[in-house]
Amino acid sequence: MKTITILFILLLSGCSANYTTESFVYQDDEPEKQLNITKIQTELAEANISAVVSDVSLKAEDGITLRGIKLINKDALVNIVFFSANGMKISTSSKILNKFSLLPANVIWFDYRGMGVSDKKDKLSLNNLRTDALRIFDFSKIEFPENLPTTIHGLSMGSLIASYVANNKDIDALILDGAISTVPQLVDNLMPTWSKLFYSINLSPELAEINNVDFIKEYNKPLLFLIGEDDSTTPVANSKELYDISPSSVKVLAIIPDTEHAQTMKKDKAIKAYQDFINNLVCCKNG
Repeated sequence: MKTITILFILLLSGCSANYTTESFVYQDDEPEKQLNITKIQTELAEANISAVVSDVSLKAEDGITLRGIKLINKDALVNIVFFSANGMKISTSSKILNKFSLLPANVIWFDYRGMGVSDKKDKLSLNNLRTDALRIFDFSKIEFPENLPTTIHGLSMGSLIASYVANNKDIDALILDGAISTVPQLVDNLMPTWSKLFYSINLSPELAEINNVDFIKEYNKPLLFLIGEDDSTTPVANSKELYDISPSSVKVLAIIPDTEHAQTMKKDKAIKAYQDFINNLVCCKNG
């Protein structure tokens, strides 16, 4: 999703580009006024989905307000806390809720700070995103039905946030969708081969150190990888690497044919793999 932006900056800046968390993570100039809940509810109704959506909000550790959406499905088998891709806002990507409803699942999804309907501060750090994510998880545990397993789903950049939460909170399962192994590897994947001869990218220490490898080595609960076969942003090899180092006794690598980055949930084969994973999780949790 960041490919065009990165290339444009490289061409403007000459031989190198410097990235910090603030410049790498998408930020709107101003927050959106509010979510159009009626529109999202209508999208669900048009798909013959009876789930109910409502807007939610919470105060971040530094006092700003984070805003998002809650979807409740009366037939849900699982609760999902969703952490989206870089630049993926609820207002423009809400139809993914229709796909989650097919599992079926309850979902809570907040826009990241500085994006969509969530408030923005002048400075953005990795610590901001992580502390926000922990608060979102705690909030979700209160909002969700207690009798269902609670899982974390991280898409692309959200995979880095999701795995952090998974290692700091008591969750039932983790889903990494288009998983990033490390940020330096992600940037390398996004740069065309020809450009590497002429341009270089310098990452701040904070960005250079972000990785899923360390988190996955420590995570031992059920784990599902969803990855598009044609994904060049986070190639299949990245997910295979994480799968291989995972100590989880219950882990699944679902490679979805003819699918590019961040498109897995649009495919029936991904939904089927997700459903199988959830059914196994529910079965095991119920003994």
